[in-house]
Amino acid sequence: MINIIFLALLINTSNSTFLPQWMTPEESLRINEIGKGFSPTNPPGGWVETPGEFEPLRGVFITWVYSQSSYRPIFREIVREVGEVCKCYIITSSSDTATIKSYLISGSVPLDSIIFYPWPYNSVWMRDYGPWFMRKQDNSEGIIDFIYNRPRPLDDTIPRCIGYNWNIPWYASPLTHAGGNFMTDGLGTGFASTLINTENSQFNQSQIDSLMRAYSGLDQFVILPRINIEYTGHIDLWTKILNDTLIMVGSYAPGHSNCALLNTNADSLSRCKNREGINYRIVRIPMPWSTSSAPPTYLNSLFVNNKVLVPTWSLPEDDSALSVYRNALPGYEIVGINCSVMSGSGGAIHCITMQIPSSKYIHIKHFPLSNTNDTINPYRVRAQIITSSNLIPESTVIAYRVNNDTQINTVQLAAVSDTQGVYNGYIPNQHMNDTIKYYIETENSQSIHRRSPNHAPTYYYSFIITSNPSISLENYSNQFSNLKIYPNPGHSKINFVFNIIKSRIISIEIFNSVGQIVKSLNNINMQAGKNLVQWNFTDNTNRKVTQGTYFYRISSDQKTESGKILHIK
Repeated sequence: MINIIFLALLINTSNSTFLPQWMTPEESLRINEIGKGFSPTNPPGGWVETPGEFEPLRGVFITWVYSQSSYRPIFREIVREVGEVCKCYIITSSSDTATIKSYLISGSVPLDSIIFYPWPYNSVWMRDYGPWFMRKQDNSEGIIDFIYNRPRPLDDTIPRCIGYNWNIPWYASPLTHAGGNFMTDGLGTGFASTLINTENSQFNQSQIDSLMRAYSGLDQFVILPRINIEYTGHIDLWTKILNDTLIMVGSYAPGHSNCALLNTNADSLSRCKNREGINYRIVRIPMPWSTSSAPPTYLNSLFVNNKVLVPTWSLPEDDSALSVYRNALPGYEIVGINCSVMSGSGGAIHCITMQIPSSKYIHIKHFPLSNTNDTINPYRVRAQIITSSNLIPESTVIAYRVNNDTQINTVQLAAVSDTQGVYNGYIPNQHMNDTIKYYIETENSQSIHRRSPNHAPTYYYSFIITSNPSISLENYSNQFSNLKIYPNPGHSKINFVFNIIKSRIISIEIFNSVGQIVKSLNNINMQAGKNLVQWNFTDNTNRKVTQGTYFYRISSDQKTESGKILHIK
């Protein structure tokens, strides 16, 4: 089937008319053609991981419409910067290939890192229709393709062309989802705006979450309100995932219609945790004042290994925006590229590029150990690992220390014989009231090194040996002799059971996956002894919440405790 599709593409010719990022009036009359001929496939199966854009790359794709003369300098500078650190793959018409080569040479851009593909296309907006590379549980690569939200059939087949040409399995998701509205932290958390709900109204939120999990490996899908006025609704106009713990969010001056909204979105993101249990840190960057439906932005940037290519607009804010990047990403070369001729187009550097992750990689998926009262048996640490080459056994270890010891001990992780990609090891048993801090470390035969948490030892996992394993001694040692939360996962209700040493007032707040409060149980008067508080999975307006992950925060006059609840149907 793929051979027939590819042959059909070669027979077609590219659209010589330059198409903007938005739908033209003519295209709006053909909206029923979106996804026409697009046949979803089964998902990859098993655990998959979509790398973050900040991870090492082996290349970048662009589609170059040479007839759009005003964009030529921008494309040339992107190719120049990309070609210095990895391959640049240019999709263009056969007739334009020689002309583009001459144009690059005239600007002193070497051609040795550039590969041309003479494939048919409709537009330059590679980010929105391009391929999403991911890692599979069997240690191989795959390509995920979403339905492009424009009636542009040639663009919509580019991921299939790449999969066919590179001999990489291709998986078609039934979701309509432009790439400019998708980002990931590389640890199973994805981000998008509410546009994904609007464009997939045939699916409820639970179904969208399930599809993103099956095809892209998302354990958590954070959906934020789209900003006002702006046409595309894409998250890459006002958010940038800088690494797995750091997110950049745009900031408008007071009085702008998006000022409060972006402040709220930034606050919501700061309340979210990544898979390793670390709260995202937020850095803000100024947004040039604009009431255009296609406003200029500094967030539409591109990671290329040790560089970040940032759009500039010949505006007073340019220098301060570049400084924000340099302060947030020490060690990166921050390169400004003047994109003022793209002002009003609806996009910039990020919108016309798509990264190709390195073919050398390690991904680790581990859920931290919980507190325990076991002082007799060793503590099993289990992790799933995807790797592009064999792991080095002596370098695949659990590193741990007990209490405040400075000595770091290691125990080896070994493959579980009957489960592909799963490794385990055992931390020796410890004493009551000990705190164990640990991380996982491994290296493969291609000299790729990885830790989990990724930023260990700055961050690490920890658990406590305690007679009351359901509580955190650090947070509640002087308040509760016991706290139990059950059933978790829960179907109809969750019980919070407290044993209070002395009377006090507490509050319980429930947050959704983007940090928004859905339920507040305030000023609960608890007496010494056993107390029960129930949450029946309703919000503050008494409506049932959807199934998914929620977070609780229990507060008193002295301490705060938080944790996770799973609501199932």
